[in-house]
Amino acid sequence: MKYMIKSISDKITAVFIYLLLAELAVAMFLAIDCLADYRFYSGEGTSYAVGETMRVKTNSEFEYIEHFTELMLRGESYDDVYIRYNTENSNVVFEVVDLAGNLMLTNLRENETFDTQNEVFYVNTKPLFLYDESGNVTYGKMHVYLRDGLPANDSYHLANNLIRIADFIKYPILVLLVVFLLASIVDLGMIMASIGSRSGSREEEEEPDRFIDKIPFDLLIIIMIAIVSFVGVLIVLTSVAGIKQSNLVLWNAVILLLALIIASVLLLFSITLATRIKYGHVYRNTLIFKIIAGIRKKSGKKNEGYFKVPFTGKVLITIGLISLVEILVTLFFLFQYRTHESGTLSEFKFIYFAVFQLVVTFILSSLFFMMAVNLYHLRVSSKKLAHGNLDYSDDTTILFGDFREISNDFEFIKDDMIKAMEEKNKSAQLRNELIANISHDIKTPLTSIINYSDIVSSGGCSDEELKNYLGVISHQSQKLNDLLQSLIEVSKISTGQIQANFESLDIGLYLSQIIDEYSPALASKGLTPDISIPDESIMIMCDSSMLWRIFENLIGNAVKYAMPDTRVYFEVTKADDRATVSIKNVSAQKITLSPEELLQRFNRNDKSRSSGGNGLGLSIAKSFTEVQNGTFEIDVDGDLFKAVLTFDIAKDSAEEQK
Repeated sequence: MKYMIKSISDKITAVFIYLLLAELAVAMFLAIDCLADYRFYSGEGTSYAVGETMRVKTNSEFEYIEHFTELMLRGESYDDVYIRYNTENSNVVFEVVDLAGNLMLTNLRENETFDTQNEVFYVNTKPLFLYDESGNVTYGKMHVYLRDGLPANDSYHLANNLIRIADFIKYPILVLLVVFLLASIVDLGMIMASIGSRSGSREEEEEPDRFIDKIPFDLLIIIMIAIVSFVGVLIVLTSVAGIKQSNLVLWNAVILLLALIIASVLLLFSITLATRIKYGHVYRNTLIFKIIAGIRKKSGKKNEGYFKVPFTGKVLITIGLISLVEILVTLFFLFQYRTHESGTLSEFKFIYFAVFQLVVTFILSSLFFMMAVNLYHLRVSSKKLAHGNLDYSDDTTILFGDFREISNDFEFIKDDMIKAMEEKNKSAQLRNELIANISHDIKTPLTSIINYSDIVSSGGCSDEELKNYLGVISHQSQKLNDLLQSLIEVSKISTGQIQANFESLDIGLYLSQIIDEYSPALASKGLTPDISIPDESIMIMCDSSMLWRIFENLIGNAVKYAMPDTRVYFEVTKADDRATVSIKNVSAQKITLSPEELLQRFNRNDKSRSSGGNGLGLSIAKSFTEVQNGTFEIDVDGDLFKAVLTFDIAKDSAEEQK
């Protein structure tokens, strides 16, 4: 699948990207929180932010100017004031006056003027309580003005520009928060979907190797909630301690660090959740399940109920239970809020309800995400299957539950389609070979019959030649008749029209009769029958005519292909409720084909079996045996050929022997 992350380097990169996106989302949240504190999202616009910023900065200027005013009263130099507050580099204009209104200190030079009515951007006034070198108290006031337009490039100018930028990005930063948050969730989902991805499939009974995956799931949830709650308490404590008010930069750094810990915990939890889902061990590896299973085991009951419900039912039951809990918890907190002493939301411990909602949302989101990934995987597989793409290899490691069962069913369908295609191609090939071989096998004897018939009809042959020609015609006619008979039998077998008339038959006696009938043919090739038949009667259920045809083909093959002056072995044995007949002989030439190839119709590519037959005998023998509920197998080892047939023992005979 395109979204799969398989290599280790890709997974490490995905984890790094997830943590980065999570931190960026937290950073956006902190920025939004800061903007909200300065009322950027209220109707006041930037006026409050500007006023608050200038007030804070001016308070620090008050302290500095107050220090130099004391130095002046003690008779010391205050030239540093002019260096710090040079009007070319600073937007600050200050005046220190006594109670009578006399100017005590200012940063304006003698030739500089400042209109305190029209050129003011911001003004702040503070009373002064100063001590001269004699220890006398001097009362006065300090006025700090900021020049309109902030023409000098100082910290006030920079702060004002930053406020304008903050006002410009206050809404885009909300969009960025959503984008980073969604991107981190998607990346986390891709990591979860790629856990354990590899070629091939994983058996459900395998167990995960990681220690965290072996921890009971309900216990793991408690541990994760405890860690997240502890970190959440640390975040609350940083706010209570006043770090945010005293040092905003430090507070943001602490929050980002704690958020990184929470993101890492959620990452570990998501990875182990995905692993458990793919192994099918989510509910089985819980303390509750093990306790219930132990109780059922002791009581002799099997696992029933929820754990045996189909996947769709499980989903509906799970969602229904979660929804019910959601409704009950919501009603509980609503009741708590309505019955609270103050009746105000600020006094209500809403944090518990919010945490519960986040946990439920995370569980449902993970469940639905995994279901969506599994459905997409099945959709891709079914689409490939529908378009006839049978070469793809399905990776079931991301699937769980009924989704994996459906994927396995797709695999079975694909295998059946492949087998059907192979059978179709094989049938087409056999059909073509059948037509070619039938044409050849019919044409050869028919041509001989026609040619010799023409010679005999001409009357120009002697009595001896006439006798020979008529013998050839008779032989070729019998060969043609055998071929047509075999073709009729093959046709009946292929169309399923052949049926067996079962009867109880003594297989040992019957085989002896057939061997006696074929003794002259065997003797003509110097073949000696070696017969091993038990004294007891072995009765089988078979069709005698079909059985005769089978042995006729096998003994006929021995006469045609066996090495002269060797033995042909016939053996009848009995084991359990089956009778076995084996016939083996030494071939005149080495057999080069496999048993499967020898059983193919019209297959005479083997030099040891390329003369005197039509390539249908073994195929017919196998089909006739199977029609009688038996099995037919052949085995070759160099020049040794062996046919083994098994049949059911007749029930009456088996019961009598018992």
